[in-house]
Amino acid sequence: MDTQREAPQEPQEQRAGWYELFFDLVFVVMVSVLATDLHGDPGPGDFGTFLVLFFPAWWAWANLMVTVDVFGPENPHAQAVLLGAMPGLGLMAAAAPDGLGSRAWAYALGAAWVRLAAFVLWYRRARLPGSRLPAWRPLLYCLLPAVLWGVSAAVPGPGRFVLWGVAMATEVVLLAVRRGMDTGFYDRLSVEHLVERISLFVVIVLGESVFTVVATFAGHFTGPSGAAALLGFVVVAELAVIFFLWGTEGAARGLTRAQLGGSTRAIRDTVMYLPFVLVSGITVIAAALGTAVGDPDHPLPPGGRWALCGGVLAFYTANAAISLRYGDGLRTVALWYLPCPVLTLGLLLPAAVLLPAWAAVGCAALLVLLMTTLAKRRRRLAGLSPTGPPAA
Repeated sequence: MDTQREAPQEPQEQRAGWYELFFDLVFVVMVSVLATDLHGDPGPGDFGTFLVLFFPAWWAWANLMVTVDVFGPENPHAQAVLLGAMPGLGLMAAAAPDGLGSRAWAYALGAAWVRLAAFVLWYRRARLPGSRLPAWRPLLYCLLPAVLWGVSAAVPGPGRFVLWGVAMATEVVLLAVRRGMDTGFYDRLSVEHLVERISLFVVIVLGESVFTVVATFAGHFTGPSGAAALLGFVVVAELAVIFFLWGTEGAARGLTRAQLGGSTRAIRDTVMYLPFVLVSGITVIAAALGTAVGDPDHPLPPGGRWALCGGVLAFYTANAAISLRYGDGLRTVALWYLPCPVLTLGLLLPAAVLLPAWAAVGCAALLVLLMTTLAKRRRRLAGLSPTGPPAA
């Protein structure tokens, strides 16, 4: 958003501050609340509601993450804005159970609150003497969407959601507009900080998955439920291994490469858009695991099957898309990605239809184990350390 550069220097290494970790606590609630309707047998409307309500919250979080990264985690103004935005996100989370119904007005006001908090910081930056950040960018990118969200709270019926769409489209389109923003903005980003913040967000979602499995097992303390819970833990653990052992190092490598090469689109896509697909995939997997632990002796209901299979596909598809945006070759990515849809459609989906839920979770565990083994084998063939940066 900002174009001001004081000197052409290397970005200083930055680490997440305590207030950023405190800020993320609200997303524990957000993820938990939004995932509730995905348990059991969710329909297309339930999945759609989850995506519609989760994306604005994710987008607000991602924008605040980048804002803190640009201003610096130790900047007291950035700290104040982040903490000031937290009640707004909390209001969105509290309204989420009926965020498209009777509480839509509260969800909209929460979204407006967050954007106003970001506007204060960016507009103050634009008004500083010598700043090359044009005032119209924070006015259009932050204040205009805040106004649209706020006005929508008083608009009844479908008109409210039209305003939501216009508000989100305004931010998405302006992010792609280069006028008033040059590559200097992306040069100042701290790769270490961005990777750490996204990783911590994934920790939240994985933690919610573990909580779902354990809490459901506590309420259904039987042998089959225990088997489903244990196998579900294997699924979550393997996803964590893939992401933290290879994904974070690959993200740091890819973001650094994109930053040095001036590939602003790759940075934008892999920081703002694609992680949303990844964390959404983990969230729906967790809901399916909870359903399996709660009723392990019968096949998963149709909604649970789609949650399990769709979540696995979303997780690996997001990783494949991120690798491609970082410049990895199509053939290289296809070698490790293509087994995922083949195994999901050829193994996991039939298992979810024909087998008891605990056995279907076992097939999901086998799938992620096979994917992990394939990744390890590729690294050995490429002469890479098993814990080194991934080739894709």
